[in-house]
Amino acid sequence: MQQADVVLLNPPFYRFCGSHNDRAPVSLCYLSRYLQESGISHVVYNADYSGAETYWSMRWMFENFDAFKDAVDNKGSLYGEVTELLMSFSPKTVVIMGGDPLFPTKDWGSPFIAANFAKRLKAFGVHTLAIGPLFTLDEERFRDSFDCIMVGEPGEEIVGVLRSRYRGRVASQPIKLRTVPNLQNLYPTQQITDFVMTSFGCFHRCAFCLAQKFYRCIGQHAVRFVDLETVIQDLKQRPREGIYLTDLDFSATPMNRLEAFVELLQDNGLSKTFTIESRADSVTAEKADMWVELGVRRVKLGVEGGTDELVKSFAKGTNLHQINRSISILKERGIAVVVYLVVGGKADVRNYQQTREYVRELDPEFVAVSIWAYDLKTDYRYDTQFSPISLARWRIEPKEFFQHLELQNEINPTVGRMLDVV
Repeated sequence: MQQADVVLLNPPFYRFCGSHNDRAPVSLCYLSRYLQESGISHVVYNADYSGAETYWSMRWMFENFDAFKDAVDNKGSLYGEVTELLMSFSPKTVVIMGGDPLFPTKDWGSPFIAANFAKRLKAFGVHTLAIGPLFTLDEERFRDSFDCIMVGEPGEEIVGVLRSRYRGRVASQPIKLRTVPNLQNLYPTQQITDFVMTSFGCFHRCAFCLAQKFYRCIGQHAVRFVDLETVIQDLKQRPREGIYLTDLDFSATPMNRLEAFVELLQDNGLSKTFTIESRADSVTAEKADMWVELGVRRVKLGVEGGTDELVKSFAKGTNLHQINRSISILKERGIAVVVYLVVGGKADVRNYQQTREYVRELDPEFVAVSIWAYDLKTDYRYDTQFSPISLARWRIEPKEFFQHLELQNEINPTVGRMLDVV
């Protein structure tokens, strides 16, 4: 095994649940670019990788949640397995990601599991550094677990921190908009690399979402767009035709930028198809026409609930009329729609029953269901978007969650299907 001065570690998360996540961790690939350009030997180790082609369903993980709870409580053989492999690189520093700060809307890791790894590594004399949204939002809780905490986006300050083995707090500057993530130092090398970002940030204030809390905390209040030539460079290194543009809200992209994006793709002979994230109130006929020209084949739409009362309780800022209109516009153009739903909050259970009736009428390609989790005012140690503990906090019966999952209209709906880009 190669030696590396630095390991950029994405600890197990889904593997502790019995499943896996094979996608290359986006923020660590940005950090990898800075280290590559500075001549620092390193690997991006995704310890959540398995290579399996099937995934357990969310219901299975919900019903077998004790294994994840044990992991948060510092139990489980994966700790030994991953630490053994990690130490085989003989690293001086390990950067540990506890969730991806660039899209804290998704379950990507646990800060508590990351902290457990840090304590083990420090016992071996390894310098440890933390990066992740909850290390920024709840920094004090984790301060004693790591030698250093990087607050904010994955910034180029990482180079100075590693060279000096700095201890304490580092507030990183926002990612420079001409930075291409590095995909050449992945371990395992077979990680899926179809996540591409063309913008950073989100200015909406949905009650259930960590993203707006994260960006407000670091003083970023507007979307920042990646230089389009840089986006093209990034797309050229991606082997798959299907790309997931994981901007927190791609629909915030203005028309003139979309037009320039289409032109650059054509000029560079790039044939890609895209999945994007959008808000219902951002979809217009003009914009959807341009998305078709760009190659957008699927839109993940933040519906969240099927009654105006429920949507309002999520502070979404949208309504059913806007949702109906946006889905009609997309379907008329042959764009597939994935509907996001949230279970949680203080709404009457009848709202969830009405939501299911409403979604059946919408007839989306797929329904992605998440439990409202990560309320920093509570004990969120065991929170995930499929956590029975998170659900119980809202006093909602599991059957409501299960019936939402049945909307996925598949014999065995899986986390992999939800994460995948067809």
